[in-house]
Amino acid sequence: MVKNLQSFVFCVLLAGLFCTGPACAPTVIDYKGHMVFNPDYLWYLESPSRDTWQKPDQVIKTLHLSPRDVVADIGAGGGYFTERFSKTVGPFGLVYATDVQDVMLEDLKKRANARGLHNVEVVRGAFDNPMLPENSCDLVFFSSVYKEIENRVDYMRKVRRVLKPGGRVAIIEYRPGATVVGPPPEMRLSSERVKGELAASGFTLGKEHDFLPREYFLIFFKTWE
Repeated sequence: MVKNLQSFVFCVLLAGLFCTGPACAPTVIDYKGHMVFNPDYLWYLESPSRDTWQKPDQVIKTLHLSPRDVVADIGAGGGYFTERFSKTVGPFGLVYATDVQDVMLEDLKKRANARGLHNVEVVRGAFDNPMLPENSCDLVFFSSVYKEIENRVDYMRKVRRVLKPGGRVAIIEYRPGATVVGPPPEMRLSSERVKGELAASGFTLGKEHDFLPREYFLIFFKTWE
């Protein structure tokens, strides 16, 4: 009873924090002329409750990663998925953890050092370029980041060059209208729009998963070599 009450109160507080009224801190801010996640809410990305709706273990399992795989965690934030990828691909694998914000890059470096994630390489991404080596990645992963990319078709064509033969792109985004918590409604993209943009970038949809309560989860492959 007490545990359920605590969970309810926590959800109410989150709903109050992640609102769109003028008195609320925005979930996205202008950073160097681009709209990005507000780092003031980094605590939310690391809150214990995230595991219940993000289902990270199931997400990782669904991706069928192997030891020695190379994964790019685009817009990695504080490293919530980065650390899990690091442990999954093992000491002979590699995780590129990228972000564009200085505060996120510093947090990623601190996390990697503090937790001994020696197979994590922190990379400063660019707003128009993933800044990763060509033909280097088995998986390029976006969790609630894809919507923040402005010229998405052009960007994803560059991502395509980053992938090894047989490489994949995974995109997780909030569904429009799914919950008041999260990104503002005007920034949310329908899954159909994402599929169309990826098709225009040279990808084909491989899998579509619906086990996440707030988000859709899409996996794409290169359409042509």
